[in-house]
Amino acid sequence: MRKWAWRASLMGAVLGSYFVATAPAAARDAEALWQAITTRPNIVVLMRHTDASGRQGSHYDETGQCRGENMLTGKGRRDAEAIGQAFARRGLTPDKVQVVASAMCRTRDTAMLAFGKATLDPALREFLSGQGPGMNAAMDAAENWVRRLRGPQPLIIVTHLPNIDALTGEQPDTTTAVVTESDANGQLRVLGLLPLVR
Repeated sequence: MRKWAWRASLMGAVLGSYFVATAPAAARDAEALWQAITTRPNIVVLMRHTDASGRQGSHYDETGQCRGENMLTGKGRRDAEAIGQAFARRGLTPDKVQVVASAMCRTRDTAMLAFGKATLDPALREFLSGQGPGMNAAMDAAENWVRRLRGPQPLIIVTHLPNIDALTGEQPDTTTAVVTESDANGQLRVLGLLPLVR
């Protein structure tokens, strides 16, 4: 028994020192990403909608009335507001960012709660739904927005996990953004993953 207790204690000490050592590194990485967003041109931030629930994640109500669509949960609404506050604390108020969102209600609502504005594009909805555009059409739509809006203000695109994965190869959770730098062709280079809600 003592042998196992000693090993568990040693393992705890090693893991504890690992987490203590990596926490400041993660904070430095996050700070570097915020610095890029606030100071560099041609930055594109890709976000998923926050926490949502419902039975038919792929359903899209073209009328905008959200009938049958998955909607944000209470947690999703609170997280979206917290995301907006995180940007505002960095001086990235709604007048300092450009926001484009999928027209699905959960992405629209995430963008509106976080930033108070969004240009909605049905082509940015989840391409795996089978009801919307295919992957190529969704990727073309995202690249078109990047080409049109890249510049001195950060562009924030609120969309869906499969779309973000196809664009960047990243699979962030609902409160983490993928920070990228865009080129003139609308192609994105990943700078890192940025946690937005503590």
